[in-house]
Amino acid sequence: MFKKLMLVTAILVAFTGSAIFAADLFQLIPQEADFVIQVNVKKILSHPEAQKALMENLEKSPEQKKAFDEFVKNTGFNPMENLNQVVIFSSGKVDPKKPAQMAGAIFDGKFEIAKILESIAKDKKAAKEVEVTKIDGFDAVIPKDKKDGYGLFLDASTAVVGAEPGVMAVKDVKKNKGKSVTTRKDFYTILQKTDKQATVSGAGLIPADLKEKVKANPQAAPLAALNYFFFSFNHGENIEFIFNGEVDKKENVDTVMTSLNGFLAMLKMFAGQAPEAAEVLNMVKLEAKGTTVAINLNVPKAKLEEIKKKMEQRVKEMQQKGAKEEGERE
Repeated sequence: MFKKLMLVTAILVAFTGSAIFAADLFQLIPQEADFVIQVNVKKILSHPEAQKALMENLEKSPEQKKAFDEFVKNTGFNPMENLNQVVIFSSGKVDPKKPAQMAGAIFDGKFEIAKILESIAKDKKAAKEVEVTKIDGFDAVIPKDKKDGYGLFLDASTAVVGAEPGVMAVKDVKKNKGKSVTTRKDFYTILQKTDKQATVSGAGLIPADLKEKVKANPQAAPLAALNYFFFSFNHGENIEFIFNGEVDKKENVDTVMTSLNGFLAMLKMFAGQAPEAAEVLNMVKLEAKGTTVAINLNVPKAKLEEIKKKMEQRVKEMQQKGAKEEGERE
C-alpha cells in the first residue's frame, strides 16, 4: 500500500513536472534544504484538459492505473480532487556514508487519515513492507527496509513523505524541535521572491563546486557571481518560463548580463539552420533589476503549436529527402 502511495506521488510529480493554499508549506521546510520546488496541483488539475491528459497517461500503464484506482478506493483520497499543493525539497549536500539523504515532499490537501491507515493495516503485502505507528504523536508509516520512503501525517491537511532524514526534519520543525529554512535569511529571502501563483516554481543554492568550474571558462567566469536562482513556469494561453539569478554584488550585474547576452547570441547563431528554434530564441528577453538578472520566455500557446507543426514538417521533409537520396544511390 505504501509503495502505491509513493507511485501515485511519482505519477503526479512526473506529470506536472507551485500557490500557497491552506498553509504556507515553506514554514515547514527544514533549514538544511538547498533546493525547493513547489507544484500548484490544484491549478494544474483545474483544467479539464489536464485531468484528461493525466487519466490518459495512467491508462497507458495498466499497472499504474490499477494502483491508482485501488489507492483511491481503499484510502478515500483522490489526488485529482483532494490535493492542493506539493513542495519538494532536498539538501545540496550528499553524504555517501548515509543510506538516505535529507529530502522529502510536503503535501497540502485533505486526508482521511484513519481510513488511509486502516487500508494499510488491511493490506497483507503492506504489512510485510511497512509498520503503522506513532512518532512524536503523529501518525506514521515506517518502512521495514530503511531505504524505502517514510510517511508522516502532521494533521488532516498536511503530510510529508520521503527519505527518513527529510521526514524527521519536517516533523522536528513542526514540533519546534528543529529549525526551518526561514532561519536562513539569505535563502529564505530568495524563496519569498518565487511566484507563488505560478503553475510550478522553485529556488535553489548554486553549488560552490559548480561555481569553481564556471570560473575556469573565461566567457562563463562572470556567472560565478550568481549565488542563488529562482524560477517560475506558467501554463495557460501563454507558456511562460522565467529563470532568475541572484548576483552577489550589484557591481557584478553588468558583467553577468554581458556573459548571458553572449551565450544567447551564440545559441541564436547555432540555431540559424533551424528557423523554428531561432524563432523561439528571438522571444527570449534578458533584463536586470537590482541584483537580480532574469531570462524570460513568453510564447503564446497557439504560436508554440505553429512552431511545433513547422518542426514536424521539416523533419518529415528531411526524412523523405534522405529516403529519396538513398533510393537514387541504389
